Amino acid sequence: MKPDVKVNNVWLSSIGADLLDRRLPVLPESDEYTVKLADTDGELDFGSTYGARTIGLTLFITSPGAQFHATLAQLARMFNAKRGEITLEFADMPGKYYRAVYNGTLALGATGSREINVELKMNDPWPTGAEKVTEVEITRSPETITVESAADVSAQPVITLTNTGTTTIRSFRITNEYTL
Repeated sequence: MKPDVKVNNVWLSSIGADLLDRRLPVLPESDEYTVKLADTDGELDFGSTYGARTIGLTLFITSPGAQFHATLAQLARMFNAKRGEITLEFADMPGKYYRAVYNGTLALGATGSREINVELKMNDPWPTGAEKVTEVEITRSPETITVESAADVSAQPVITLTNTGTTTIRSFRITNEYTL
């Protein structure tokens, strides 16, 4: 399979730019939350979260010489920071979508080079995808609710219970039997 990337539903190979290299870390960097207290050894750890995930692309302009600058201009429009968030999909990972913003300088390599580097940042570091996991959660009620994931990263469900009757409900218990 030829490496390619789709930016906002346009394959870059279709406009004259081939994907040479992709730098996509397995996990984003983590942000650590700690406090150092005076007159104590060590520090207090308040946990960590994931920060933004960076994506680096190296493209090769395949357009003929007469169209070279038109291809560069089209790439500049696609990755323009004022556009806001863009969606990337890689040919070797179909159905997995990376939402990112432009983060750097759209720069050509050395003089006469046809290589261009694009730096992007995912503020929400997790891709979304077409994967759907469906589970029936409530079965002893007049109603059955189906919970469906939106991608490949597990998330806690939000469940809202409302008593629409006048009877007070006692000894009510919710148990989460779903495990990762």
